[in-house]
Amino acid sequence: MKFSGVNLLDELAKEELSGLRAVFHERSFPKGQVIYAAETDENTVFVIARGRVRVYLAYEDKEFTLGFLERGDIYSTHAGCFAQAMDDTLLLTTDVQSVKRVMVEVPLFTRTMVRVLGNILNNSFSIIGGLAFKDIYKRLIGFILDEAKRNGVPEADGVDLTIDLTIEQLAQLMGATRQTVSTLLNDMVRAELMQKRGRGRYFIPSMAALERAAGASSM
Repeated sequence: MKFSGVNLLDELAKEELSGLRAVFHERSFPKGQVIYAAETDENTVFVIARGRVRVYLAYEDKEFTLGFLERGDIYSTHAGCFAQAMDDTLLLTTDVQSVKRVMVEVPLFTRTMVRVLGNILNNSFSIIGGLAFKDIYKRLIGFILDEAKRNGVPEADGVDLTIDLTIEQLAQLMGATRQTVSTLLNDMVRAELMQKRGRGRYFIPSMAALERAAGASSM
């Protein structure tokens, strides 16, 4: 579920980008720790060097997950969201001004950050639209459809899909409980919209049937 499609760690390892790499410093965070709060005064850019980071909004007792950043993804704290370590996590961090001084020489950095922040914004609108207009079942099917189109492996009679999120993480993304998401996934299997092949791995025999179930046949 990688946001950017580009691994910036590979770019930072290049000799010609040693000046950019030098402005970053390593910071470690244990699993579960909130790395940055929405109201943080830090204006920081960070790259995921190890682990996974959840980006989310929180209001009173509710949390809305906007996405999960993976190794090589980049993010900026000025976006006004919470960031939480989902595993023991290592970040490469620096202040925005340091990045600005060198990023003109590395346009890939700018493009990747814009792509990640754009996807976060797109997920924000999807969550708002889903909460307003769709039930959880349709939101879940819509997510699976998107993942199948982006990351599914076509087979002769369908699509093989691995969802690299736990049920708990998927529930956070849907704004639902773990039990609800687990039940809905089982309902989809019973309805023969999917077949379970293993932990987090599914086979979709008909994308068209899945789109109809999501009310998205016109897409």
